[in-house]
Amino acid sequence: MDIHPLDIVISVINIAILFLLLRLILWKHVIKFLNERAKRVNNEMEQAKKAHLDADALFEQYALKIAGIEDEGKALLKNSQQKADEEAEKILKDARNRVNNMMADAREHIETEKEQALEEAHFEVAQLATNMAARILDREVTELDNENAIDDFFKNN
Repeated sequence: MDIHPLDIVISVINIAILFLLLRLILWKHVIKFLNERAKRVNNEMEQAKKAHLDADALFEQYALKIAGIEDEGKALLKNSQQKADEEAEKILKDARNRVNNMMADAREHIETEKEQALEEAHFEVAQLATNMAARILDREVTELDNENAIDDFFKNN
């Protein structure tokens, strides 16, 4: 295989012509395609940066909201505990008042019952004394009768 200078020149001319033809025909389309692709990539990068910034902002907002909710929850829990303590104290106070009232009523009832029992006892003693006097007056009383009456009185009671 021999290399001739004319073949080299023809090949170089062919390559130059092919290059010029391809440049004229395809160069605009390739550049246009590459520019559009670069624009899409840049747009996507900008959108990704924007989305990232938006996500960071949302993350900060949510972190602040979560902190606020936690503080609010703690405040609600403290408030609920305080209300529960106050309600428990109120219930205990009411119960104490009821017990004191019941004790006072029971004391009054006991005192009334005691007074009634004393009145009944006085009435029975008076009735027994009257019965004894009636027996004594029915007949003549001797000392033996007095002793028998007293013995009967204590035996019956």
